[in-house]
Amino acid sequence: MHSNDATRLKVVYILGSARSGSTILDATLGTAGHVLSTGELGHIFWAFDLREAPTVRHCSCGLLASDCPLWSQVWSEIQTQRDIEELERETRRFEAPVRAIPNLGFGRLFRTRAFREHLDFLGRSVQTVARIGGTGTIVDSSKGPGRGWLFSLLPQKDFDVRFVHLVRDGRSVVSSMMTHYEPHKAESTPSPWPSWAAAAFSTVHWVYMNLFSSLLGALNRGSYLRVRYEDFVSDPLGSLATIETFLDVDLSEPRRRISGGQPLSSGHLLCGNRSKASPILRAKSREATQSRLPLGPSLVFFSLGGWLQWLYLRTPSEASEFRPQVRPGRA
Repeated sequence: MHSNDATRLKVVYILGSARSGSTILDATLGTAGHVLSTGELGHIFWAFDLREAPTVRHCSCGLLASDCPLWSQVWSEIQTQRDIEELERETRRFEAPVRAIPNLGFGRLFRTRAFREHLDFLGRSVQTVARIGGTGTIVDSSKGPGRGWLFSLLPQKDFDVRFVHLVRDGRSVVSSMMTHYEPHKAESTPSPWPSWAAAAFSTVHWVYMNLFSSLLGALNRGSYLRVRYEDFVSDPLGSLATIETFLDVDLSEPRRRISGGQPLSSGHLLCGNRSKASPILRAKSREATQSRLPLGPSLVFFSLGGWLQWLYLRTPSEASEFRPQVRPGRA
C-alpha cells in the first residue's frame, strides 16, 4: 500500500448506464458513517438551477440543495473557485456522454488549457465536498465514462480512485427508460416516441455507457470492479462483502442493517433517481430485477445490444480478479 494512504482522498466512482440502480448502491455505501454518498455530483448544477423542478433541486435529506447544510456550503465555495457559467460549459464539453470522449482525447493529447483547468477543478471540488462533509471517502454515482476518465487522471499522491461498474440487464434498463421519460422528475411519463424508436435509443445508450465503462476498466484494472445489479439485489450481503474487500472500506454497518431488515439512510444525494427523495431505501426484491419488456422492443434490444448482453451474462461480477493496488504516479 501507498505510504500516504491515510492522507489521500478515496473517491468511489460508480459507472454504468442510467436506470441501473446506481442510486441504491450509492446510498447503501453511504450508510457506512465514514463514507459520504453524493449522488450524481457531476450534475450539481441542476440542483441549483431555479429553472429545474423542485424534485431535482432537493437533496435526499429533504431540503432544497440551497438550504442543505452540506450542499449550500459546497456551492458557496465552488462559486468562489470558478465562474459557474464557464464551468457548466466545460462540464458539458468534457463530461457529457457523447461529446466527452473526443473532447477528452483531444484535450489530453494536446494538454489544452481548458482540459487542465477542468481536471484541476474536478480534484479541488471533490476535496471541497470531502472537507465540508468531514470524510475521507466519497461516492459519486454520476456514471458517465468521461467523468470517470478524468478521475483516473487525478494525481495519485492525493487521490485513491476506485471504479465500481454496475451492470443491469439491458432489457430492464430499456423498459425503465421507456416508461420513465424524465426519470429525475416526479411527473415523469412514458416516452412520447414510437416504441421501436424509444427502445432503439435506450439500447444504444445502454451499449454506449457500458462499453466505454468497460474500456475505462480495462485501462484501470487494479482499480476496477464490475458488479451485476441482479447479483447485488438478490445477494446484497455477498455483493457488499466483495465491494468491501475491493474498496478497502468498512461496510459492516450497511451489512448489519440489511441483515436486520432495517432501512438504509439516503443521506445527501443529489440529482439521482427519483427514489433518492425517500428518506429511506430498502434493498429491492428479486422480482424487481426481472425484465418486463414487450416482444417488439425486446427484438430491437437484442438486434442492437444482444451481443453485449451475452458477454455480460457470460462473465459474471468480476470479483476475484480485481484487488485495490496503487499504480505508478502520474503528474
